[in-house]
Amino acid sequence: MARKTHRPDDILWTVTAEDIDAARSEKQDVTLGEVLDTKYPRKSLVKLFEEKLIHINGHKATPKDVISEGDEIWIAMAKEKIDHEPIEMNLHILYEDDDLLIVDKPADVTVNSKGQVSLANGVAYYFKENGIKRKVRFLNRLDRDTTGCIAIAKSGLAQSLYQQQMDDNAFEKWYMATVEGIVEADEDSLVFPMDRSADGIHYEVNPKGKETRTDYSVLCRHQSQPVDKYVNKSKNSVDIASKNVDIELSDVDKSGQNVDKSVYNFQE
Repeated sequence: MARKTHRPDDILWTVTAEDIDAARSEKQDVTLGEVLDTKYPRKSLVKLFEEKLIHINGHKATPKDVISEGDEIWIAMAKEKIDHEPIEMNLHILYEDDDLLIVDKPADVTVNSKGQVSLANGVAYYFKENGIKRKVRFLNRLDRDTTGCIAIAKSGLAQSLYQQQMDDNAFEKWYMATVEGIVEADEDSLVFPMDRSADGIHYEVNPKGKETRTDYSVLCRHQSQPVDKYVNKSKNSVDIASKNVDIELSDVDKSGQNVDKSVYNFQE
């Protein structure tokens, strides 16, 4: 529902000349929808527009409203209910900002399995204790036995933004593992079809699965002789230099086929 007061997680910004230039087409006027298209996946804003939560200079806005340099844009985040039972858990928080919570998942804990205590319950408790009135939105998952980083989006807008980065291969996941046997190449790519195993939890190589690619670099051999401390030298790496996980919103490419260009077509 529309509201008149600001909350700490709302998005507030002033339109700049750069914003106008980035969205300008052949026509003279630039609309709010065109500017937002350069910053966020369009489909993530539909509900916010429908609930009158996007404003220009304090007034409820539509995607077709013309904007100018200096206009104040306010994107109010919709209030939500936590969607998992809050259960106290000792979370190891690696990073947190207004959009993301990143935790280190321990072994023997599922991410969000039904009928058992999972990481989702611990995150729900953390949200409740810290006044974060949001659903728990996982951006990635790990098997029960696997430890590592789990990223949680704090809003539907943040989830859509980072999901777009994943679709564009701008969001990377790095793992370190100890393996048995001899890996001949110092770096290479592994391409296999993967699917869930019979237990429904783990993944395994399966001819009927989805093809996946993993780029690797050897850090150290069995005789503790260093091979290469710089793990990101592979020619096949998906790394895009300065456009890493923590890229500015304006750097995210929204021109790909994953962006729904039709979802603004609702009645004002």
